[in-house]
Amino acid sequence: METMCLLIGPERVVAVDGDKLEMKNVDRLTFHSEDVGRNKAEVLADRYGCQAIPEWFAFGSQSFDESDWLMGEVDNNPGRAAILATCDLSRCKAIIAGNELFSSEAYIYLPEWKNSRLDPRVYYPSILQDHSNDPRAAAIGCLGEKQRANRQLVTANLMGTALAMHLYVVWAMESPKLDK
Repeated sequence: METMCLLIGPERVVAVDGDKLEMKNVDRLTFHSEDVGRNKAEVLADRYGCQAIPEWFAFGSQSFDESDWLMGEVDNNPGRAAILATCDLSRCKAIIAGNELFSSEAYIYLPEWKNSRLDPRVYYPSILQDHSNDPRAAAIGCLGEKQRANRQLVTANLMGTALAMHLYVVWAMESPKLDK
């Protein structure tokens, strides 16, 4: 969040998260023990001066235009599917980041790629098939326990974010200059 606010200005960043901060979250990102119990998006907005929407992202819950970029750092396929469907509807673009225990990835999605081999739903069909871990359906906690058991998960989480930010710089900030 801090990196995105520095890159494009906090007035253009909106944090969307329906989760409440728990003590197990404090060991990562920029959270502190005094933030426990507060909404994560609101804590980030207070810290970085961006906007907050303290609810889970869902298809149709916000409106976007073609110049918008959705940065999806979600740990579930229903969230990824909602982001991709939103891009298709509004013609905006997305960068989705994720991590496993020891690895991370981030990928771009442009709406003109829908149903092509570049569509994440084509090369990761589980995005549409896996409906588990939807935070809108149940209270799902973060990965704090797994991180304490395997410290590399913290680095994998940070790497996913770094990859997403790098893709944003290349695709959103630098590539438009190439057209000129």
